Amino acid sequence: MIGPNRKSFNTKYVVNPIHPSCVASLWLALLIPAYGSAGEIAGLPSNTPPSIERPIEFSFSNDLLGRGRSVDDFRTQQFIISGTIGDRWQVTLDHSILTLVDADEPGRTDQLSATLGFRLIDETTRTTVNRLTTGLGIRSHGDYGGERIQNGSHQLMRSSVEVVPYTDLSRTDATVWLDVQRYSLLKGSIDSQDWRYGYWLRGSALWASDGQLDAAAGIYGIAGKGSVEFWLGLRHDWRSGYEVPVLVESAFAEEDLAAVFGLRWGPIVFETVQQFDNKASYGQIRLIAAGFGEKRNQSQQSRFALDAGITAPDVLLNITGRWRSDWLNRGVSTWRRSLFVTSGYGEPQHDDDPMIYRRTIQVGAGVEWERQLAGRDGWASVYSSVGAGWRQERIFGDDERAGEQSDTVSRGVALLGIGMRFDSGELFSGLNYRIQLGLAGWVPFSDATLQMSGEEFRVQTPTLAISLGLTLGRFAE
Repeated sequence: MIGPNRKSFNTKYVVNPIHPSCVASLWLALLIPAYGSAGEIAGLPSNTPPSIERPIEFSFSNDLLGRGRSVDDFRTQQFIISGTIGDRWQVTLDHSILTLVDADEPGRTDQLSATLGFRLIDETTRTTVNRLTTGLGIRSHGDYGGERIQNGSHQLMRSSVEVVPYTDLSRTDATVWLDVQRYSLLKGSIDSQDWRYGYWLRGSALWASDGQLDAAAGIYGIAGKGSVEFWLGLRHDWRSGYEVPVLVESAFAEEDLAAVFGLRWGPIVFETVQQFDNKASYGQIRLIAAGFGEKRNQSQQSRFALDAGITAPDVLLNITGRWRSDWLNRGVSTWRRSLFVTSGYGEPQHDDDPMIYRRTIQVGAGVEWERQLAGRDGWASVYSSVGAGWRQERIFGDDERAGEQSDTVSRGVALLGIGMRFDSGELFSGLNYRIQLGLAGWVPFSDATLQMSGEEFRVQTPTLAISLGLTLGRFAE
């Protein structure tokens, strides 16, 4: 399974408390998607210094650290999952939404990328990291739920929706990529708790079989102390070989010289990229899951935990409380059983019509089973859940159909969930967080139809969605 690069020295950061302001920014960026307008090369790992151990990293492009709502075109959203397998293999998954609204030929497409890389050179000492990684992958363009994710997020934020048609582009290409990095400290060492400083160089390129070539090069000064590290430097991106207007304009917007500032606070990484000439500046928040560290790896979680997350492509904001009761955990078992109570709210797009939405409220309760996985001090666990609840839906219109709405309809609903949680870091005073990734399903006990402006819409239908969130808990005393 995915695991850490055991050659890395910098493993102490996961037990250091994180300032509450970082926690607030983290939750805001994760649970309320904003308007990113550019991002990393699709298919390559994010721009995190190689000195940081990151067995699993989740990266979110978000203009919380960019220039705000300067533009809502180009790469409006990007989500990257990267992980290492053993010491040298690396896996990266990327989902990007590309839109072109303010143009003579408006359009949209989604990019879905998957790559596998191997570190041909991976030399790590107390002061340097030299790394050469190469790999293969695929990159596909088409309709991968981007419109529903974007407009569902906009509805949740009470922002305008984007009624932009998908292009006819539907193809999958092979990719070949290369990533070269050098990290060197001029003072201090990677695993030291004292001040350190040095430099970091990175050059990367990805070639797709349809003739596209994406490349980037960066030079950064690095400084840090303990679990805090920051970098400041310059990055230049190049793009070529694109033909469809939405891809051409997105590539043009991303091809520029930019100033980069990054900050790592324990397992949370912030980075902002501010271009000098173009509008496609952006910010990213990355969550690193690498366990709780030596001081906490044998600690038990308290009985109560709070989950906060979103689902996609039907965007719902969900809050769940879990309680591990004694009467559910009698006897010896490797599975921890908990009661849960959950609530969710959202206004997801109805089917493929960007002018029709479903105002959804859902509550429920049930039982969850969770089990720690063996290896590396149980830094990851699997879970499954089952429950029942109540779901209310109403159809309403937006854009040209703004002001139209139907009655509401309610049904009983079965709730199902399965996924994984990854130990990430201690926030403060024993409070910790884990990253949760899985699937959530709801099955109404019967379907229904609603009428709006003489049209009939089928609602209360079974749905399966990707679930991503944070689990807040405390270490047991």
